[in-house]
This record gives sequence, structure tokens and C-alpha cells, in this order.
Amino acid sequence: MTHPLTNSTLTPAAFEEAFFNTDETVIHPTAVVGPNVHLGPNVKIGPFCTVVGNVTIGEGTRLHAQVTIGFPAQVLGVKQSFGKVVIGKNCDLREFVTVHASRYPDGATSIGDNCYLMNFAHVSHDTVLENNVTLINNVNLGGHTHVQEKAIVMAGSATHQFCKIGTMTALAPFSGIRQDLPPFCMFNGRPARFYGLNVIGLKRAGFTRESINALKHVAKLFYQSKLPLETIVEYSKNEPTWGADEHVATFLNFIQQSSRGVSRACATDAEQQSETQF
Repeated sequence: MTHPLTNSTLTPAAFEEAFFNTDETVIHPTAVVGPNVHLGPNVKIGPFCTVVGNVTIGEGTRLHAQVTIGFPAQVLGVKQSFGKVVIGKNCDLREFVTVHASRYPDGATSIGDNCYLMNFAHVSHDTVLENNVTLINNVNLGGHTHVQEKAIVMAGSATHQFCKIGTMTALAPFSGIRQDLPPFCMFNGRPARFYGLNVIGLKRAGFTRESINALKHVAKLFYQSKLPLETIVEYSKNEPTWGADEHVATFLNFIQQSSRGVSRACATDAEQQSETQF
């Protein structure tokens, strides 16, 4: 742990300068930091934050005001913090974010590098956020949720326990999920439905036009044509264009390995049902 700046006489102006404009590790005088907390270089802990339990916070991460990390899992009968909480480098945890400890002695709640958690986001016990994940205001992740890298969970959305969100997938505001969401897609609703690929995100990430078209094709087979997964996998093995794309393989492998299952609900389902009524 680096030696932090924690002078109890630190003036508001001096704190603001130290928090935003220095490479020092800074702990505001009103913050509570437990004896088993390990801070990397240039970590910032803002006013009225509380960090307790076995917690490691990586270099350059900033906890803004009123952030709470390491308190016991919200599980009936759990009275103390277990396991560890690990937060990576260069993360921003904004006001009133909560990150809970594991419910198991050998468990962990972990947040990767370069994650951005906005106001009131809640990371439950034993949750995993991979690198570059964004949680927008008031997101509520159930215990054991796993969010893969570069995914975005938008304002007011929630996950059931043990759900998994694939890499670069975007979940729209005020949505809810109870099954896994494959990578590279957009979902919306309660429960969430497939609304297409996250094309803007894929382009920003440098995906080629060929890869995007290949993903569009396999997603259409799965969500709109609703072919059996085994059939789609067989098609992919014999198709030299879209089937050989590495991102298609990632999409299909995610579904094959899903523990909670993947809903095939699609935004176009309601349109198709209404057409058949006339």
C-alpha cells in the first residue's frame, strides 16, 4: 500500500487539487478505510467512502463520494464479509456505488481494469466485471452476475443471479434479464429481447464489415429464423464465409456454454404475431 495523503486538516481546496490533479494516493479525512485494504499508487478515495474487508484497489482507480466497498453480501444469515474484493486499475466508481464482498470464505467479487460505474450502481456478491465494462446509473446486478469485457449495462437495468452478459453487448435502460445475453448484441425490455447487433460498438472496436455481416447472419438464424442451435453450428462448419469468422465462433460458443440458457425472444416476434392475426 502506498503512503496516502490523509491529513485531517486538508482544506477543501487542497483536497480537490490532490484528488483531481496529482499522482498521489489520497484518502479524504471523512473516509473509512479498513486495516486489510490494499491501495495501489494514485488511488483516490473521496468524501464519506467506506472500504472494509479484504479489498485490493488497483493503480489510478478513483472512488468518488459515498462509495461503499466490502460490506457483507446481501444474503439472509450472512453477517460478515467473506472472501475478497478486487478492483483493477484506472476504474471510476461514482457517487453511492456499492460493491459487496463474497458470501463464501474462498470467494471473490472482482472488477477489472478501466471500468466505469455511475451513480448508485450496485455490484452484488461474487459478481465479475471484466475489463472496460460500463454500468450506467442505478444498475442492479444480482449475485454471481458475470459481465464480459466492453459490455454496457444502461440506466436502471437489473440482472437475475448467475446471469452472464457477453462481450460488447449493450442492455438498454430499464431492462431486466433472467437468462444470459450473447455477445455483440443489443437487448431491451423486461425480460430483455434481442434488438439487433451493437453495430456502433463493433465499428468503434474495429470490426471489419465482413465480420459484422457474418454476425448479422448468424444472429438472424438464431433469433429470427430460430433454427436449432445444432443446425446453426453445422451450417457454420460448412460455410467458408460467415461460418469461419472468429466472432461467429465466439457467439455460438457462448450460447453452447450458457448455464442459465439464452432466450430467443426477438423484437420482431410481436410484429410477426400481429401479422398472423389478420
